[in-house]
Amino acid sequence: MGKSPTTDSRLKIKTGLKGIYIMEVFTTVITAGGLILRFLDACSAYSDEAKSLKTRFDWDIRVLQVLSDYFAQRGAVKANQQLAPEDAALLEQTAIYLDGFVGKVQKTLWKIERKGWLHDSIRHAAWIARRSDLKDMEKEMFEWTRRFDVRLLGLPTELRNIIPAASAGDEARLPAVVRSNNRLKEFLYLASNAKQTRVRDMLLEDSVELASLVTRRGDVSLQPLQYGTEQIIFASRRVPLGRIPGTPNFQSMAYEMGELAAALNCLDPAADIRLLKVEFYFYHADSNQFLFAQNPPYPTMSMMTLEEMISGDPFPEVDSPLDDRLKLAHKIAEAVFFLHTAGFLHKNITSSSVVALRRSTLPHGEVMPGIDDTYLMGFDLIRGSEALTTKEGAIKENKEVRSVWDFDVFQHPERLQGKSSPRYIRTYDIYSLGVVLLEVGFWEPLRKIARDITYDDPSGWANELSETVPLLGARTGERYQDLVAWCLNLKGDHIVTDAEFLQEVLDPLEEIVNALSHESRLDARK
Repeated sequence: MGKSPTTDSRLKIKTGLKGIYIMEVFTTVITAGGLILRFLDACSAYSDEAKSLKTRFDWDIRVLQVLSDYFAQRGAVKANQQLAPEDAALLEQTAIYLDGFVGKVQKTLWKIERKGWLHDSIRHAAWIARRSDLKDMEKEMFEWTRRFDVRLLGLPTELRNIIPAASAGDEARLPAVVRSNNRLKEFLYLASNAKQTRVRDMLLEDSVELASLVTRRGDVSLQPLQYGTEQIIFASRRVPLGRIPGTPNFQSMAYEMGELAAALNCLDPAADIRLLKVEFYFYHADSNQFLFAQNPPYPTMSMMTLEEMISGDPFPEVDSPLDDRLKLAHKIAEAVFFLHTAGFLHKNITSSSVVALRRSTLPHGEVMPGIDDTYLMGFDLIRGSEALTTKEGAIKENKEVRSVWDFDVFQHPERLQGKSSPRYIRTYDIYSLGVVLLEVGFWEPLRKIARDITYDDPSGWANELSETVPLLGARTGERYQDLVAWCLNLKGDHIVTDAEFLQEVLDPLEEIVNALSHESRLDARK
């Protein structure tokens, strides 16, 4: 009787078969993608949206082809045509990571085939007759191709490095979200001299006129300022007491503010990530703060923080539907993921750092900003993940009196130890995100949710917040409750990976939002 296979050989056989299956999945979706591209090409004659979508989707399919070729080449160098275990593990991780996109491609192709749109050419009359259905499909495809592009940001570095091959060296062909992420990473790794040049370029040299306008306005946090032909929204960072212009401490802070401005200048407004590009910055002496100028993405009448939105529209008499509220949660989580994959940390995630813009033209009868018009702002020193943090509130550098509800209660317990607080890591950002998601889920002010918090005992705040989580499911469902619990239960020594954040937070949020949106569409058709 022959020898039974060893555990190692069984593992190799299993790994080889799994690798073959995953490669077949790549082949299937690439083939399906080609057919969908044919359909989009036919629609492009009558729809600018279809033309734009075709360009984006073509890039996505090229990415899958590049990844497939990469693994095929790695397998070809092996005598038995099987991937090495480490390559097979990477392939499996990638396939799992992209599984949602693969499923959507196959589902869309099935829908196109079922409606007979592949088997006859789309002429103008047919386009008009099918416009509603086709527009719905285009909108759906736009959303899941955008989410696919966001997912690519978290792929292992080894794979991220080969993705530009899908653009044939043309950066303009990269999706805006990938292009922005790449630019942020490049800024992080710039040599000191090159970074200093970028920082100098961001400073508004002749700021006298604009500073005068800001002084006359007084509070620039409520409405945009008209400056020439442009509207400007300002984010600000107050200079701590004792830092006097001209002193080394002030100059050091000024350079750090320039780094923040230069980093946020890397953002592409077309990326549809809820972060605003900074155009320039300057020091406003009258208010003793640095101001960062950002252009709103559309004509804007006023701004309001998420904290103010919730306080003005609290549960149970809430006007904002649940699917809109959880869509907001998904967008903010996605913005955090974008920053983390670029190697940056936010360090000041609170409900006051999420800002809603009120469009100048609102639907009749609406007076509040649209809940979907929200952006993550309020950055502390957005620097590389290795940089030290000197955020007032955690270290109390700024001697101004602040309520614990403004900042401290959003911080991980380990960041509430004053000057002995450990170096800031992404885990602390995700904990803060969890507190914001808790507030969004209940749609009540945090001070009302966690009434039993004792101001003089910060060590107990995390437990108090966690004890409210089991009540969340009745309003949002258990999946949302579970992902909030995961964020709030993170230990300070837990290093959260991109794949883990996707699995525990972004994926569940996306699935929840998709399910609620589907229910809303069904209700609208009744």
